[in-house]
Amino acid sequence: MENMEKKAEGMDAGDVEMDQRMAERVRWIDIHTYWYLMQLLRLDTDTAEERFPWNAEILKRVFDNTVSILKEYGHAVCTPCITSMGSGRQYRCTLSECGCASCGCQDEFMEKERILSNIEAAAARNGLKIVGGGKDSVIVREGSTDADYEVCVSRLAG
Repeated sequence: MENMEKKAEGMDAGDVEMDQRMAERVRWIDIHTYWYLMQLLRLDTDTAEERFPWNAEILKRVFDNTVSILKEYGHAVCTPCITSMGSGRQYRCTLSECGCASCGCQDEFMEKERILSNIEAAAARNGLKIVGGGKDSVIVREGSTDADYEVCVSRLAG
């Protein structure tokens, strides 16, 4: 049912989770997408569950296609999610990714985590091995010299 919320469920205690407003937005989108499909199929609430049971895969496909169409016409759509770039580092969606001018779902954005995740992905694509890191940094090993380098990210006052 809550297709995007499931990204936040089942994670370890130290992992990133959606905040309440993000989860509410996801649920609202799912419920209204299902209602829209019920209308297209001319189903009432009494027969919908039997004839068209809730299917998260269908809801996600309808939502993703709708977002693609809206983006094609220049509209930004708030789609709360938890993202992982494969390095294990996770972060909540950010304004720089969604293109929205503001966000009603989050008070604090995880831009630093997004940047570090992108650095890790770029390093791996370029043959550098990720050997460690912390909240503000990533440590990469250059293969030919076997030297380690720490890449740190911090927000500048501005």
